[in-house]
Amino acid sequence: MSGASTRSSWPTWVFVGSLAVWGAVHVVGGASLLAAGARDGLLTLGSSVADSVPTSPGAATAALLQFHSLNVLFGGVAVLGLLLAWRRRRGDWQLGVALAVAVALDIGLIAFMLVPGVMPLSQGFIGPVLVVIALVAGVPMYLRAGAGGRLVSD
Repeated sequence: MSGASTRSSWPTWVFVGSLAVWGAVHVVGGASLLAAGARDGLLTLGSSVADSVPTSPGAATAALLQFHSLNVLFGGVAVLGLLLAWRRRRGDWQLGVALAVAVALDIGLIAFMLVPGVMPLSQGFIGPVLVVIALVAGVPMYLRAGAGGRLVSD
């Protein structure tokens, strides 16, 4: 590889790498939350569905946490799947959709978990930091592509 091509591709690999780590963190985190609450959470979810109103605030919270953990797991799998599809086909749209999924999930995390104080910042900072890194690395990719150009060269 020549020096010029190495310099021009670093934003792509930082972008893809940060989203890959984001996806892996969310797969592990979602699976861990799902496994930790599977016994209690799924039983609670079943009883909450059977009743018109959950019997206790804890039951509703447990069911909501299980639902959230499945969303986190799915988001991580979706981002990793899109990155693998990009690696195979080198289409720009996979990178855009992967970033959109990560941004959407992290906006929800910030708005509904971090700002209200439901989750401490120490547990939820890594996802938004990785998305910001991907966004910063994406700027040179878009500037290099210009109007009508490709984000990633073959």
